[in-house]
Amino acid sequence: MNKRDALSKRILEYLNKKPGAGDTLEGITEWWLESQRVNQAVDEVADVLEEMLQKGWLKKSKYKNGNVVYKLAKK
Repeated sequence: MNKRDALSKRILEYLNKKPGAGDTLEGITEWWLESQRVNQAVDEVADVLEEMLQKGWLKKSKYKNGNVVYKLAKK
């Protein structure tokens, strides 16, 4: 399993445990992955999140304050 696949897997595992969760790129990097003892650069996580969006696994919402929040896509 390559690094990107491993990151995708960890993000999906987090969301499967907490399906209502949503967070910013920075929040995912700092809280979701750090809580699993995975230290990643924000740009690596951004690339993985973009891939996950393209696959339809995640959705993103942009709020008036400019924050972008990623969540599990409903099936």
